[in-house]
Amino acid sequence: MSRVLGWVGIGCVIGALSGAVGCLSRSASTAKLLTNPASSFEFRIVGDARETSWTYRHQAYAYLEGARVGTVELSCDEELPAGTSISCVGRIDALAADSWGRSSYTGGEVASVRVVSIVERSRVHTLVDATRARVLAAIDPAQGEDRALLAGIVCGRTTELNASLASDAFAQTGTSHLIAVSGSHLALVAALVEVSVRSIGLKRLLRFALLTAVMGAYVLFTGGAASAVRSFIMVACSMLAGLGGRRSHGLSALAVSALILVVLDAGIVFDLGFQLSAASVLFIQVFGSYFTFYLRRLGVPRALAEALALTLCAQWATLPITVPVFGTCSLIAPVANVVLGPIMSVLLVIGLVTALVCMFAPWFSAVLVPALALARVSIFCASALSAVPHASIAMVLGSGAAAFLYGLATLVYIAWMSIRGAHLAFAFCACALIAFGHQVRWRYLAPPEVIILDVGQADSILIRDGSSAVLVDAGVDDAVATALVRNNVLHLDAVLITHWDSDHCGGLDAVLDTVGVERLIVAEGAAAHAPQNVASLNLPKVESVLAGDSIRVGRFRCRVVWPCAEVDGLDNEDSLAIGVAYEGSGASMSVLLTGDTEVDEEHAYVDAVGEVDVLKLGHHGSAESVDADVLETLDPLIAVASAGEGNRYGHPADACLEVLEEHGTQVVSTKDVGDVRVSPAGGGVSVSYGRAA
Repeated sequence: MSRVLGWVGIGCVIGALSGAVGCLSRSASTAKLLTNPASSFEFRIVGDARETSWTYRHQAYAYLEGARVGTVELSCDEELPAGTSISCVGRIDALAADSWGRSSYTGGEVASVRVVSIVERSRVHTLVDATRARVLAAIDPAQGEDRALLAGIVCGRTTELNASLASDAFAQTGTSHLIAVSGSHLALVAALVEVSVRSIGLKRLLRFALLTAVMGAYVLFTGGAASAVRSFIMVACSMLAGLGGRRSHGLSALAVSALILVVLDAGIVFDLGFQLSAASVLFIQVFGSYFTFYLRRLGVPRALAEALALTLCAQWATLPITVPVFGTCSLIAPVANVVLGPIMSVLLVIGLVTALVCMFAPWFSAVLVPALALARVSIFCASALSAVPHASIAMVLGSGAAAFLYGLATLVYIAWMSIRGAHLAFAFCACALIAFGHQVRWRYLAPPEVIILDVGQADSILIRDGSSAVLVDAGVDDAVATALVRNNVLHLDAVLITHWDSDHCGGLDAVLDTVGVERLIVAEGAAAHAPQNVASLNLPKVESVLAGDSIRVGRFRCRVVWPCAEVDGLDNEDSLAIGVAYEGSGASMSVLLTGDTEVDEEHAYVDAVGEVDVLKLGHHGSAESVDADVLETLDPLIAVASAGEGNRYGHPADACLEVLEEHGTQVVSTKDVGDVRVSPAGGGVSVSYGRAA
């Protein structure tokens, strides 16, 4: 134990020193990038582009007078292949002060570059880059999902696959890791090389050198992801142990690989791919044999028991990491990995052989037929499994739940010899009872409340009571789905879209994918002008409302107060404004939801609303969202602005805050306190926040 603790201490010291050096280096790089124009740098693209709705994002090395300054996130209107060097006119900015910016910084990027125009470009063709380009040109991943999958599993290029529906199917079935380059990929590469050179009769040392060189080249060929480098170091350690007459030890190899990568860059610990691969390998090494043992005792055949043990261990290890990032948990993953694992392994072997042929004969397209057929089978299986009801469920795990899962792992490791079937049966029944109680509690017995959800620079408000729930606006992206899960929303009677701005309806697809929705409510006339991204969805029944119409949500009465005439829903002044009143016994509460209406519209309808307890500020708290006359009529106790952290508009605006302060109204913003929850109370309203300001 003292030896283990000693090594842990050494590792911590090394990690701290590496982290300090990394922080100083990043700070110096950021300063140099921000004090020089973009045109003075040469940017060299590293890896494949990430395609977004507006641009292509690349990782690039920045060079100043031939010296490498740092790594940047470079966005451009065209995709730039790996190895491309450009001189450009553009803009260099510091990374955003949000979660994405912090993640990029810890991952090694120190600034963002927006390319306006490319002045000069060139491309450095290494042997590996040239080989990869030839193989990708032969596969042509842009021509279909099957080719995109083949490019992903063989070449590590997932740009086209990530933009396809197949990617969602693999994610929902928990099988995306089968595509990413891992230890299994390298083991198959090593096996192919071993078979090829066995007849030559090379000595062990030469065979080791050849295998190491080929695997290293393959890691570079597939993009050199952190998880792939970790796998390469582990496999090399295992082979080196065998070469020295020692038995291989997975945990030691994992520790050595992590230590080497941390020495090179301590920021590697924030890389999601590294976290997932390291955690899954750790749990497989520690618990894989135990799980196989118990499954064998239950009568599961050995091959199936080993496959199930691997996927169960990996899912246990990665749940606390993946759920906070993606907000979902795949229940079908154990089955999907057993089904797809062998198919994808065969696809990889055939794909590697195909890649070898494509290197030397890219014109021989017939060689792709078997691999593409297997790719189509893989996509079909993933799609079929993802279509199973509740194959993937939305979930939120806090730090406490993550600590519990890892604490449970420690307990199981210590006491596994004492675990009996009765203990497992009890744990299963307890989990089932908790899940059933949770469903009943939040599906039928939810407390009366209005929640202004924290969804960034967007609007989304939940009104619920008992078994009834309505969502007013759907945010701008899938953050709204996370917010619904965070607040235990299992069903929606309706989603009401105030108007068609993207920050009010952009997340509608995520809402429909997360919970059941009975109907969609819009202003009279707005349905005919829905944007294409909304109209193309599988929408529920659409209803239209005007001023004077009412919607019941349990004991809440939601009265439409604006607009008074038919609108197209395309402008802020077309927004639906809703007066919400709680009509339960012994308590009361009134809330005004203004959408994006501002003072011009508010003057037309506030007299019909009267005094309210809570005002949801229009247009995220812009300067024109409220004035003294409006406040005199409404006289709210609290005003809430739905605004995003670091938003470029400065919402809520200073002018808005000043007029509210002068009136004596308390102001809160979702960017500061998270979800704002207001509930009816006997003497007024009860207000609570998602996090401390």
